[in-house]
Amino acid sequence: MKRVLMLFIAVSLVCSCKSTKDANASTDTVGRSIEKKIQQSWVLENLNGKPITEKDFSSLPKIELKASTFSGSTGCNAIKGNLLSKDAGQIQFLNFTSETKKCEAKKEGEFAQLLKTTSGYTIENNKLLLSNQFGPTMLFKKGN
Repeated sequence: MKRVLMLFIAVSLVCSCKSTKDANASTDTVGRSIEKKIQQSWVLENLNGKPITEKDFSSLPKIELKASTFSGSTGCNAIKGNLLSKDAGQIQFLNFTSETKKCEAKKEGEFAQLLKTTSGYTIENNKLLLSNQFGPTMLFKKGN
């Protein structure tokens, strides 16, 4: 009887350690909230190294970044989704959804695609610079 009790305790300890480890692993996979300094509204100024013009978009594209979600506009269609940040300076736009209105915005698709491939960011002089594996992609100024 004593052996059975000791075996039961040993198995219980092993299982409880494993479940704690699994819980920590799932937390690491989810990531954490993005830094507070970028949790605000941003308005696009520059796309792939070129200043945007009135011809590029119906209206200026905007993004509103929160702790773990984003929303905004491509200049025509509303967008939203989730944000993931594993470390400072890293960000991903996940579960990207968009309206499908027909627009005159020539660069709308490029803007959406660059958001989807974003992997990093920097902030300097109230400007948000997004980048992907190939380098800088978009520059935003603080919005209202």
